Amino acid sequence: MTMEVPPIEAHAVHRDRLLSHARRMIEQGDRLQASEKIWGAVTYALKVVAEERGWPYASHQDGYVLARHISLQTGNPAVFSKFRAASDTHQNFYEDRYGLEDLAMSLADAEQLLQMLREAHEAMPPETPLPDDARYLARHGRRG
Repeated sequence: MTMEVPPIEAHAVHRDRLLSHARRMIEQGDRLQASEKIWGAVTYALKVVAEERGWPYASHQDGYVLARHISLQTGNPAVFSKFRAASDTHQNFYEDRYGLEDLAMSLADAEQLLQMLREAHEAMPPETPLPDDARYLARHGRRG
């Protein structure tokens, strides 16, 4: 029997630590670690919103569904496009195709996305449900 283990620290702590680590990795020239830390910070930022709203977030695909939903709810398409761009940094961890300048721009985009997520979370009514068209979440029986 597998038991769910709670995180040692809050998602917000992980988000902030990974963002800081991404900056250091860029300064040190470690493109792979910078890539993964940028992605991790974005993921944890979205987990903060999901957790506080009671929305599920258990997979990579859930992140896409939630980022799209937040983008539509706020009328801000940049939320979804910056989330997809951050996902590219995750892919870069495996492919190592981005230079340090590219990663510095990705980090700046991620920082903007984190601010957008904070603002969106504050702007959306607390009872904002997940949409009926949250296909992936609905298909797996996870609803908020």
